[in-house]
Amino acid sequence: MPAAYSFVSRWRVPASPERAWAELERMLRPGAGPRWWPALTLPMPPRRIVPGERMVLAVRSPLGYSLRVLLELRDVEPGRAIGASSEGDLRGSGLVTVDADGDAASVITFHWDVETRRAWMNATGWMLRPVFERAHAYVMRRGETGLRAALGGR
Repeated sequence: MPAAYSFVSRWRVPASPERAWAELERMLRPGAGPRWWPALTLPMPPRRIVPGERMVLAVRSPLGYSLRVLLELRDVEPGRAIGASSEGDLRGSGLVTVDADGDAASVITFHWDVETRRAWMNATGWMLRPVFERAHAYVMRRGETGLRAALGGR
């Protein structure tokens, strides 16, 4: 039986929402990739950031396993939000928003509601849930640290 997870991560970054959005968008371009987010790769980046576009995202866990998801962009509000559905190792939906936080900062919020699809994760989820949640938090902290550095706010 799949295990359900709801993750919310908030990153405060030293950049205007426009600049933060531009960096997130740049990360999704073919050939660019998320260089500042060590755990992520885009084996298949989107051609454009528009509803209906698909992309494949791979995540390396600090515990040694990898997850692959096919994302389909559902809702795109340029400069503000991207919503997507996911299939593959994690099935569900997610929303990334960028909001102003004062004059020179932004808050990027990631909200994912997913369920695991891999048999070993489903079989061990009852016991390993806290470990999976910590691994997710670690991957997200590394992403935030990388983005802050890329934006010049170490």
